[in-house]
Formats: sequence, C-alpha cells, structure tokens
Amino acid sequence: MSGKLKSLLSAAVPLAVLAVLWLIPAPEGLTVQAWHMFAIFIAVIIAILTQPLPSGAIMLIGLCVAIVTTTLSQAKALSGFASGTVWLIFSAYVLSLGFVETGLGRRIAYKMLSMFGGSSLGIAYALGIADLFIAPATPSVTARSGGVILPIAKSINDALDSKPGPTGKKIGDFLILSCFQITPVTGAIFMTGMAANPLATSLAEKTLGIEITWAGWAAAAIVPMLLCFAVTPYVIYKLVNPEMKRTPEGKEMGRQSLASLGSMSKKEIALTIIFLLALLGWATSLITKLSATTVGLCVVALLFIFRVVEWKSVLRDYAAWDTVIWFGAIISLATGLSDLGFISWMTNYFGHIFSGWSWIWTFIALGLIYIYIHYFFATASGHVAAMYPMFLATAITAGAPSVMVAICFGIFGNLMWGLTEYGGGPGPIYFAQGYYERPRFYKLNFVVVSINVLITFTVGLAWWKVIGLW
Repeated sequence: MSGKLKSLLSAAVPLAVLAVLWLIPAPEGLTVQAWHMFAIFIAVIIAILTQPLPSGAIMLIGLCVAIVTTTLSQAKALSGFASGTVWLIFSAYVLSLGFVETGLGRRIAYKMLSMFGGSSLGIAYALGIADLFIAPATPSVTARSGGVILPIAKSINDALDSKPGPTGKKIGDFLILSCFQITPVTGAIFMTGMAANPLATSLAEKTLGIEITWAGWAAAAIVPMLLCFAVTPYVIYKLVNPEMKRTPEGKEMGRQSLASLGSMSKKEIALTIIFLLALLGWATSLITKLSATTVGLCVVALLFIFRVVEWKSVLRDYAAWDTVIWFGAIISLATGLSDLGFISWMTNYFGHIFSGWSWIWTFIALGLIYIYIHYFFATASGHVAAMYPMFLATAITAGAPSVMVAICFGIFGNLMWGLTEYGGGPGPIYFAQGYYERPRFYKLNFVVVSINVLITFTVGLAWWKVIGLW
C-alpha cells in the first residue's frame, strides 16, 4: 500500500464512521444530541488509532466539530482545559524534565547498578528499582524508558557483547524484556506514574463522582504492584533463561559510570529535595487539604525559582504541551458523553449482559475483557478514554465498590499495554532493538501480563479488603 493511499485511508475511516453514526437514528432512550456526541467521540478515538494527524490536532478538530454542530457549547467543549488533572500531568512532565536534564535519573540508575549488578537478575532489578524511584515524577513512560532506562540497558548489552541474534541469549533478550515489562508495573503504583492514570481518575470524578487522591491510589496499588515488581524479572529470567548468570562487569560498569558523573550538582541536590517535597505533599493531601494539582504546581514553581528547569526547556518539551491539549480535549469530550446521558444508557445496556451475576464475578469478567481487548488499541490513553468510564460504571452498577474498582481499572490501564509492542509508548522503543520476533515477543508478554493480572485480582482483592475498600 502506497504512503498516499495509506494516508487517505487513515483520514477516510474516522470520517466514514462519523458520517454513518451521525445518520443512524438515535437508539431508544438516547437523545439525538447524545448520539451525535458518541459519533464524534468514536470518530476521534479511531482517528487517534489511524493517525491521519497528530493526536493534539485530532482532538482540536473533534472539539471544533462538537461546537459547530452545537453538540457541545463552547464553554463545555473548553472546560477540560480547566481540569486540575491536565495541569497535574503537566507539572509532573516538568518535574520529569528535571530528572533528565540534571542527570539525576541516570545517577540513580548507575547507583542501583553498582549495588545489584553482580548477576543478570540483579541488573534487571537494579534497572527496575531505578525506574521505580523516578516513576512518581515521570508520567511519560516513553521518556522514562527512552531517556533513562533503555540507554543504560543498551550500554550493558554492548559491554557484555550481547547483541540481537545468537548473542542475545547471553543477557540481551532477558534485559530488554525485563525493562519493558517492569515499566507498566512501576507506572501502576502511582497516580503520576503514567499519563493515563490521572486521566482515569478525572474520568471517574467527572462521569461518576468518584474522587481518588494520590495517596489513596498509592495505598491501594502498593502491595499488589510491589509483588508484581518482585515477581516480574524472576518470571522473565525463568522464561528466557539467559546464558550469563553472573555479571561482575555490571557492578563495575555502574561504579565507573557513577564516578564519571562526579559529585551531585547543586541542581541535582535541589531537585532531590523538591522531589521529596512533592512526594510528601501528594502523600499528605488529606491532612493538608492541598490537592495533587496544587502540590504539582508548587513543585513547578520551585523548579523555576531554583533554576533546576528553565522555561525555555519547557517550551521545547513538545510532549508536555501535546499532553495539555490532548487531555484537556478528551476530558471535555468524555464529560460531554456523561452529561448528555450516554454513559448511563450504555451502562444499562451492559448491565443486562451481566444480569444475575454477583458483583465480584462481574468485576473480574469486565477486568479481563478490559485488559485483553487492548490488542485492538495502539495507545493506553485512547483505550482508557474510550472504555474506562463504561466498564467502571457497569461494575459499580453490579454492586462493586466504586473506589476499589476505579483504582483497579486504573492499574489495568498500565498492565494491558505490556501485551504488544504497539500498545504503549515504550513498546516500539524496546521492540525496535531487534532482540525479538513478534510471535515469541507476544507469547512471553501474554504470560507475564497474565501473571500480573492474576496477582492483582488475588492479592489485590485481599489487600483491598484489609484496607477497607470493600
């Protein structure tokens, strides 16, 4: 298929879907306005998948269509940009920029490597711990992987002569897959650990009135996800069985790289203090009454005051601004669906399918469907925007505890993109290293993700019982 034909099809498909849905009479129980809102929303989600234009541009076009057709008022269409969630994510992006620019992220990774890098399994855990440390401040899993973790993993593979192909069996196959699969787990622990997490909490609040705090998310996720964190590299180690078990070179590389960085700079020290203040602020929001967004904006102010991050650097960070547009628009569209009654209508429809089921089996069934239909999605954020409110509402209607289900589906919004190389931002980066053919990659990913899902349903449910979520 030629590039021009592919480009035309990528634009034609969402336009065709919009036209067909628009012309179909509204189903019984829905207003014409609500049905048209659904048509616009689905067309936007499909356009994100086919990518005729960048996501931010697609979102603005979707908002424009909603306003011009009077499906949404201008005020409603732009209301998403006033959402605290949008600015919380933006604040975390600025904080993550500090980790990359000051080199603190690399310093943490090299320190972990110098401590635990004596074996192939130790190296995997070292890089995983480094990822865990910076996850609360780095909602861009792509930046976390591509900017900090993967370059170090590549350096280790190069140093140990484990390239794609036959030598990949030494350690490269294992290390690449472990780094790829640990990121969804670390992202699931914190509300600011992955960009779709705050989107999920915002959708829960806007569509169903469920409020989730940063500390509340962390408290619910910490036990099942830390167990997943402990299990994931070991499971991959057993599945891949790297030839190199002992790697004294790894520790030495960590020590040498750490020494080459020298002592911590003033900016690194300032960033460390500000980062700890951010964690303290987010964790104590119930006591201080400061929202996660307020804490995030204060953190950004401190980063600018102490010149840890320069405004010019923020202006150059297109991902942060793209996120502001993307999330502001999707929150407006999703809120419009809810306000016009589409979510409640769809929930009633799904409710009939699970009629007579207990809430816990409905919850588990919906959770499994929610995760494994991600094979049909190219972005985690697009999946969350399209499916999260309806699946959440259906589970709650069946009697499932609202906060527990909201956080659990938020966790699944991380784990699910570990199924494929196209399901989330880090996937293409790791897969492009060339260590895996797709059949083997998909098979291993399915096993690892399924184990983590099982842990979440079993240990998670037990933990959530202990802390009173159900």
